[in-house]
Amino acid sequence: MNKSRFIGFRVTENEYRKIEKKAQKSKMNISQYVSLSALGRDIVVIEDLKELTHQLSKVGTNLNQVTMLAHQGKVNTVDLSSVKKVVEEIWQLLNSLTEKTKRTGR
Repeated sequence: MNKSRFIGFRVTENEYRKIEKKAQKSKMNISQYVSLSALGRDIVVIEDLKELTHQLSKVGTNLNQVTMLAHQGKVNTVDLSSVKKVVEEIWQLLNSLTEKTKRTGR
């Protein structure tokens, strides 16, 4: 998108620091953050998502290993109840995050 217009405004040092922190937290520069904020766009930052994706990756790796053993005929039956439990916990966490976002109007 070609941005050809400029808007400038003054803020106090304290306001600038607050805006700067929010922009950094959302991994945006100040211009992007203020523009989206002023246009009424939702800016949602979900912290600790890295740990969640790491857990999902570990579950996927374990499932791949079990699948390989099954194809090789080294495993006939597998108890996946612990895997199911972990996936359900992750699913519930993701659902709770999206529900919180909906409730706060973000």
